[in-house]
Amino acid sequence: MTTHPPLEDYFRALAEVDSARATAIVLGLLDDGTPMRSITEQVLVPAQVRVGEHWQRGQWSVADEHAATAVTETALAALTRAAARPIRGDRHIVIACAEGEWHTLPARAAAGCATAGGVRITTMGPSMPAEHLGRRLAAGDVDLLALSCTMPTNLIGAARCVQAAHDQGVPVLTGGRAFGRGAGRSEAIGADAHASSPQALIGPIPEMAGRASDIPLEALLLDAVEPGAVCLAHERLVAAYPRHVGMTGDAQALSREDLRSMARFTGAALVVKSPGLLDDFLSWLAGLLSPDLSIPVLTAGAHLLADVLEPDAPTGADLLRTRADRLKQSVLRQDN
Repeated sequence: MTTHPPLEDYFRALAEVDSARATAIVLGLLDDGTPMRSITEQVLVPAQVRVGEHWQRGQWSVADEHAATAVTETALAALTRAAARPIRGDRHIVIACAEGEWHTLPARAAAGCATAGGVRITTMGPSMPAEHLGRRLAAGDVDLLALSCTMPTNLIGAARCVQAAHDQGVPVLTGGRAFGRGAGRSEAIGADAHASSPQALIGPIPEMAGRASDIPLEALLLDAVEPGAVCLAHERLVAAYPRHVGMTGDAQALSREDLRSMARFTGAALVVKSPGLLDDFLSWLAGLLSPDLSIPVLTAGAHLLADVLEPDAPTGADLLRTRADRLKQSVLRQDN
């Protein structure tokens, strides 16, 4: 009889929306002596990454993605209860999702690994407003804020949370896909350390780095881009590409949302001083559009949006134009 690696068995359970089977797999691994950290890093996380990839490629709908994630949430809750150990020492860590961040699973997985190590953890749930986070930290009983951020557009919210924690003298450790590889984006928003593994929650508490992390006004304006600005850029795009007139209402709404995301990713790139963040988004977006229109429409949309944003966000507008043109040139070189 052929046996499959745990990850493959687990992902099959996700695809079949089989919570009982998924839970049995991870609990079986724990019973066999596999540490929770290893189960998280070798099964739960890569399975959820695969779920996201299926959604990004259009293989799964939003409903499919949500159903699979719900299965993992159930399995993770059971695993956390089974792996929890008595608290050792007096360390207290608060784990919060950045303001605007609604993906709680990475934070919950990190919390589970820390409790398995005997650390006292308080989880704050999704999208923690920086002001309210600061009030909680003001109680003076927290040694570290572990800040989770999955979507790059929420890095501005993460920066606000870092400021709120530092105002209360609490150091900040960041984690999550939004920060990319390395500590660069984390350092750019003033955080004190960055972790690629939940194991960091069991290690030494980082010292306050004291880095400046002022959020540029342009970034705030781009993050909260006015609907009227997006609609104006979209109207000009439709005028430039008349075939857009025949798009369904849902398709036109999605097109406007893409322009809004362009603005927000541009703002995030300014905050973390990482143009590559915007490059990644534009490349991903180009891959979703039809091949015959993707680059011309994307480039035109970026330039038209930049024209609208120019008066209030000249640096961001220039960055958006430059990175869209860079993608266009890269594609042309590949075609030749």
